[in-house]
Amino acid sequence: MRDTLLLRAESVADDSWRWLRVEADGRPRGGIHAGSLADAASEAGGLRVVVLVSATDCLLTSVQVPGRNRQKLLRAVPYALEEQLSDEVERLHFALGDVLDDGSWPVAVIGRQVMDRLTDALDATAMDVQQMVPDVLAIPRRDDEVSALVVDDIVLVRKGRAEGYVVDSDNLDMLLAMQGDVDEVPALRLFVAADELPPETDAWPGETHVETWSGDPLNLYAAGLGSRPLNLLQGTYSKSGEWERIWKPWRATAALLLVGVLVSFAAMGVDYYRLNAESGQLQAEIDETFRKASPETKRVVNPRVQMQQKLDSLEKGGADERGFLALLGKTGNVLKDIKDIELGGITYRAGRLDVDLKIGNLQMLDQLKRALTDNGDLKVEIQSATTGADQRVQGRMRIEGVGT
Repeated sequence: MRDTLLLRAESVADDSWRWLRVEADGRPRGGIHAGSLADAASEAGGLRVVVLVSATDCLLTSVQVPGRNRQKLLRAVPYALEEQLSDEVERLHFALGDVLDDGSWPVAVIGRQVMDRLTDALDATAMDVQQMVPDVLAIPRRDDEVSALVVDDIVLVRKGRAEGYVVDSDNLDMLLAMQGDVDEVPALRLFVAADELPPETDAWPGETHVETWSGDPLNLYAAGLGSRPLNLLQGTYSKSGEWERIWKPWRATAALLLVGVLVSFAAMGVDYYRLNAESGQLQAEIDETFRKASPETKRVVNPRVQMQQKLDSLEKGGADERGFLALLGKTGNVLKDIKDIELGGITYRAGRLDVDLKIGNLQMLDQLKRALTDNGDLKVEIQSATTGADQRVQGRMRIEGVGT
């Protein structure tokens, strides 16, 4: 288990804090430090942080609510306590402790404004805040006693594992007298600063033991914190709740992003389907062109390979065949780089190659002619060019070698 940084605000508004490092076995390590929250954060690297919240800002009570599901209980508790509260439940934060022996649930109630002020200040640091605990529940206490810590004129009284209240010294005796009739009156254990007189406790029906302390009460809090204190970081202030608060403003943006991604995938699917269909159509046109060029071939498996085989066979023919192959090779080198072109048929006679084709427009047809004649060894004549209903140009080109 990691060491703990026990942190308490003297004034959140003035950024005045005090802290103490506590080892995993509960022993203080080093002395009490004071300074800003940034100073505390600089010493908190690798430590779990426990923040003590002033009990003057908290109401500690208990409630009988059926059920064991903590999330459902957190929703039900505010309305079970509504009549006991002076503020609207929407403006208050409720935290549950562990169920008590009598089946009731200890509850801490604190204003959301107070919690927001604390969490906003702490969120601005990189500290690993694990718990926020009312300081009255960190006073050392045994099971058979009520313990009270006197700080100046204020007394923090811890009655049980998760019960307590704050009272000024002058009214302590009156509240102790309201203990009521019990079978066994627990002992009262008073922690009083060495330079102060203990408050009046004459009305307490049981034994009273006074222990003096000096220095800073953080040392006492470190000794009484325990392993499972009532943690205020619940609900919207829990770790998961913190992510919920961060995530909430971005929900609409994330939803739009998700819709955009889905639309993009849908568009990609449509494009893939369209391109796949066009690829199939192009393959069918290649097969048809090959069959026109080689009608004696009965079975078309791989038009490119079969055409190459046909050309290899023709190379073994006479001069006329070699003239055809030369023209076809030079023409093919240019046509293979032209997009949006369909070959309708190729004929060769008298040293001339006539090519029937369909191309995107007249400008592209002219560009094709220039590409064929760029090397200076071909003459090209456009014999016909007709624009069809689909705005594509159906044309015929006559190609022959220079000097023939």
